[in-house]
Amino acid sequence: MITLQKSLTNLMQVLRLHEHRQNDPDFERLGAIDVYYLEAIYQLKEPTIGMISRLLDQSTPNTNYHIKKLVKLGLIEKRLDDTDRRVTHLRVTDKYLKMLNLDSDFWQRLENRMEDEVAPKDLAIFKRVLRQTTELVADESLDEF
Repeated sequence: MITLQKSLTNLMQVLRLHEHRQNDPDFERLGAIDVYYLEAIYQLKEPTIGMISRLLDQSTPNTNYHIKKLVKLGLIEKRLDDTDRRVTHLRVTDKYLKMLNLDSDFWQRLENRMEDEVAPKDLAIFKRVLRQTTELVADESLDEF
């Protein structure tokens, strides 16, 4: 029997392979860990550098190295905390959001195929469960901090 972890990992890997075929020069310069940083920053909204280090189990110097690279590529930006100027928050840029949306034709085709091949009731359940799973994973990630 395939576990939830295995199923979600398989889905993520297939989607990442598809993303790598976008042939965006900046995306091609990213290593796997850079993509993890981007995904974590995107999902957590405006995490701190410390949160990202702990989440990805990376040292602060290693995290800073990857953050510098992502800032240089214009994919994330830093923002000082309004109350504690020693704390830096990270957020993805419009450039990164555009990279995510570059492949809207693929997503539209996939959605059309799912609507054609999956029963409407099953598709509605799938979408609801997927949304709830995303929320639960995000909550679990935030609870660790």
